[in-house]
Amino acid sequence: MKNYKKNYRKQFLYVLLLILFLLPHSICQAASANLTLGADTESAVVGDDITVNLSISSDAMLGDFEAFITYNADILEFKNDASFIAGGEGLLKLTDKNTVNKETSRKYIMRFTAKAMGVSEIAIKDKAEIYDLESGLAMSVSSNRLDIRVSAAKTASDNANLKSLKLSPGILSPEFDKDITEYTADLSYEDEKLILSAVPEDDNAKVTIEGNEKLIVGNNKIMVKVKAESGDTKVYRITATRNEKEEQDTDEKNEDNKTDTDNGTQEYNSLEDKIAEIGKLSVIKDGEDIYVQNGFRYRILEPGEDTAVPKGYVKTSLILDGVTVTAYTLENDLENDFLILYAMNEDGETGFYQYDRGESTLQRYAEAGEGNKGILPSDLIRSEDYKAKLTVMGILLAVSGAVCILLSAVLIRIYLKKKD
Repeated sequence: MKNYKKNYRKQFLYVLLLILFLLPHSICQAASANLTLGADTESAVVGDDITVNLSISSDAMLGDFEAFITYNADILEFKNDASFIAGGEGLLKLTDKNTVNKETSRKYIMRFTAKAMGVSEIAIKDKAEIYDLESGLAMSVSSNRLDIRVSAAKTASDNANLKSLKLSPGILSPEFDKDITEYTADLSYEDEKLILSAVPEDDNAKVTIEGNEKLIVGNNKIMVKVKAESGDTKVYRITATRNEKEEQDTDEKNEDNKTDTDNGTQEYNSLEDKIAEIGKLSVIKDGEDIYVQNGFRYRILEPGEDTAVPKGYVKTSLILDGVTVTAYTLENDLENDFLILYAMNEDGETGFYQYDRGESTLQRYAEAGEGNKGILPSDLIRSEDYKAKLTVMGILLAVSGAVCILLSAVLIRIYLKKKD
């Protein structure tokens, strides 16, 4: 009898443990959902509209749902026409809560426009949250990803040629020709970076420049890539040779035109060096905003559709202090050192400013005159003229002082004779 009771207790304990083991497993497997991304087309051309659908299927009633969806904003543009979707710029938030409908499947529609060539992946970010309507418990979720391939329109241009290529400092060798892709340039030791102006023949082509900053002593490989509207790419290569530092017999100066003193401080070697340091052009990047500063600060902007670019100028890319900005160069004089930028000053006023890449200076742009040449204000005095005028004034003052001293001596002598 005792053995029977003991066996009964053991069997009961085994059954209880089995129930406890299988219960969580059955609960975890009780509700699951599958997310499927699909589209009306997975191959589009620039300008096409694309409809993407997200379908949910489950073996239980669907409750609250929330998911984040990623896509490439450089290739696709989201058209927000649904109240349950928020976001943009590559990330969407899809929310559907407080539903009372008893359903085991749902479908959501998203619309995009193809704006550039490439492949954009559309996928669920991290893990979507789906809850069982009856139990309120989270479901296990599985999902797929979708690739949308965008190609160029049939009318897209395949012109990947440059119209002009200019660098500062240095000179291209051989002279630029759109059909020549290999060039060389000789630089001094002080040239640590190159400023390049590259203008494509086709306005819809895009230009990118690599390797023109932080130049080392010796050979530097610089690439100018031109991507046509059709996606065809052409690369212009420049081998820039930075020479070694020359030996100097004079006292060493640092690169800021200052001399180290015994107490560790630095002094300017001349008034001209101090003026040059104060007027030095610098570029500051604050997030997405780009500022140019040379005593005053200007924010670089893109002209709006209602802003007319001065006649005779074409759009180009300019690298200032390692930052690429939009600039405009003379169409009929691409070798001109003067370019114009569109900027806003510290008072909130916008307009065009003239940049001199030869002297790295910036000033307000004056309307173009004959031949589309930039005209400087008539009362602007160049530093050389100013120095010459100071020299003439100094000589006149010295002569006037000598005359005054001579006249004073004569008057004193006359006065003494009359007194006698």
